[in-house]
Amino acid sequence: MARRHGWGNPISADGILDLALEDSEQADGEEFVEQLASEPYITYQRGQGYWIKNDPDSQAQVAFLLTRNCSYTELQIEATLSRFKAAGGFDAYDESVLEEVDDW
Repeated sequence: MARRHGWGNPISADGILDLALEDSEQADGEEFVEQLASEPYITYQRGQGYWIKNDPDSQAQVAFLLTRNCSYTELQIEATLSRFKAAGGFDAYDESVLEEVDDW
């Protein structure tokens, strides 16, 4: 989703729903966006939208969740999350970074 959106740019709630869910699932998507927005690795700026925080630990949390729950490969993740890769990527972190976040 981040790659299709244009990494590094904020995205609106409607934009998240358009990229992440099929049209038939979007009615239930508002609850998804509210839950996602409460995660510690997501930030929101009024008038601009949501985005993944740019620090390596936040990106590590997202990286492990994406590999665990969405079948993304480590190569795909490290190519997308630049701060995570710059901090050593999967070799520098273990799944203990997930202690602060809920599983999807």
